[in-house]
Amino acid sequence: MTLALRPALTGLPVLETERLILRAPQPSDWPAFRDYRASPRTAFTGGTKKEHEAAEQFASFFGHWIMRGHGRLIAEDRATGQPIGHFGPMQWEDHAEVELTWSLWTAEAEGRGLATEAATAMYNWAFGPLALTSARAEVHRDNAASHAIARRLGGQVTDNERPKWMPEGTVYRFTKVAA
Repeated sequence: MTLALRPALTGLPVLETERLILRAPQPSDWPAFRDYRASPRTAFTGGTKKEHEAAEQFASFFGHWIMRGHGRLIAEDRATGQPIGHFGPMQWEDHAEVELTWSLWTAEAEGRGLATEAATAMYNWAFGPLALTSARAEVHRDNAASHAIARRLGGQVTDNERPKWMPEGTVYRFTKVAA
């Protein structure tokens, strides 16, 4: 039996920046995400995953939108049309605070400011149209690039809190600034 790819979610926001399009996840993003999850690039995000574990995580990108009404968007490089990472809010537990997430999938996307560009667009959407009033980010202690993004977005370190899944991590808090 051959499985047919179904169309991706529809009606999700599309965020556009100078160099990126942040859009709904699509089945065609799977190979790039699978390769990312199998690579050492995941050292700060739970480590490498077997293909079935990566598939479960990729499927959660779709399901999160259905369950919560928000979720991760895929950043697509305008110049190449290739997916380069995921950015967006997630909330695993019903009453948990929303977590802002960002990850670049390829080394070629690094060092160009693309992660900051995408994270800023996602942050503005989350605290604008999505109407979040607070959120958090959980960053591994050795992930200097993600710490820099969290600070650029205005995150404040909480000294007495660590992520449940990552005791060596730092929690940043974000709150909506009154206009």
